[in-house]
Amino acid sequence: MAAIFVSYKTEDRPRVAHLVAALRAAGLDIWWDQDIPPGGGWRETIAAQLDAAALCVVAWSDQSAGPGGRFVCEEAERAARRGAYLGVLIDPVEPPFGFAEWQSVDLAQWNGKAGDPLLDHFVAQVRARLESRPIEASPAAVRRRRLPARTLALGLGLLLLAAAAFLVYRLMPGQSAPPPPPSPTAFVNAKLGGTACSWLQISSVAPAPGGERIALSGVAIAPRAVQAGLMRAALEAGVPIAEIAVDDVATGPGETCAQLELLRQYRWAGRPRLTVIPQRGPLVHTEDGWRGRLEFEIDYRDMPRHAALLGLDSDGLHALSGDLEAYRRDQVRLRTNGTVAAYESFFFDENRNARNVGLILMTSSAPIDLALVSQIGRSGDRASLTRLTRAAAAQSWQFELGLVRCGFESGQGRRC
Repeated sequence: MAAIFVSYKTEDRPRVAHLVAALRAAGLDIWWDQDIPPGGGWRETIAAQLDAAALCVVAWSDQSAGPGGRFVCEEAERAARRGAYLGVLIDPVEPPFGFAEWQSVDLAQWNGKAGDPLLDHFVAQVRARLESRPIEASPAAVRRRRLPARTLALGLGLLLLAAAAFLVYRLMPGQSAPPPPPSPTAFVNAKLGGTACSWLQISSVAPAPGGERIALSGVAIAPRAVQAGLMRAALEAGVPIAEIAVDDVATGPGETCAQLELLRQYRWAGRPRLTVIPQRGPLVHTEDGWRGRLEFEIDYRDMPRHAALLGLDSDGLHALSGDLEAYRRDQVRLRTNGTVAAYESFFFDENRNARNVGLILMTSSAPIDLALVSQIGRSGDRASLTRLTRAAAAQSWQFELGLVRCGFESGQGRRC
């Protein structure tokens, strides 16, 4: 196994190839996916190399830091959990949410040539990480040409004038103080709305030394990265948050990112109508694959006429019941309490190593086209996305996620 694993987006391969060549020229032991032998198991080989590497160098670009970079994010999160992550910016981008608190090597201004000081700096910093030495500041912040002294003097003068004007403004009577930071819950809710590849919500808030303890629930591709990113943002904004708890957040597989990105745009924000009860008993292995048992409750009060139950896993969305009213009529209930009915169900991986991460209650103002809904996360072409977007807007689609905190990982049952 190699000492360094290189993670990148396929579209960036030509540029990353130069980085790999520079590291190898410096005598460093490198592995990237171009080293997979013909016929080799792609996923198995990548996972084994990533977990064995002493360092994972992640190339962040416009491609890998965007919604399409979910596999890169997953590899970065996997490496970060054991302290083996090092980011490198090959475009002027911010790393995805959760990785901004990690120091990255800045190659965004690299001229693409082997003799550029930025490339030499990158190689030196990779070696420093392998040897557990501190990473030095990147020379990217230093201008490639000096500004004339006259220009510098003019800039300094303008800066001093601006500082003096601001000081006079602050000393004038009647000026209001800067607004206080937002409340912890408002701050976290605002951040969660822009967190990629996740469907998260606040499940509880409790006082704690230094602020509040906010617990999250839902599904995220990289829960620990979300946790670290929220805490870093709270510290910078002066928001009194003592802890962000993600114990009740399911780690969804990278393949789930596309589904989550579309579904959460139409998430139901009202009174909860779907509640999933934690798994009952251990997973059981049968000839048809792993099987788990769960219970869930549905509150039928004010339920729209058109509603369906869907399952969310790494293979996409699956229709469990296209007609919720028929499901209510035909299914055996465990118990009822007013308008709330509880049911028992099972989930399977069917020997496909699928990861079951949630139940979804979908409502619509028109009959639900399950064939169209099943395209979410599976079809990324323009025509499919256009049809989905138009239907969601015209039929007032709404989705409510009920978390199933169990799944299957490489044939092994993961307990709740």
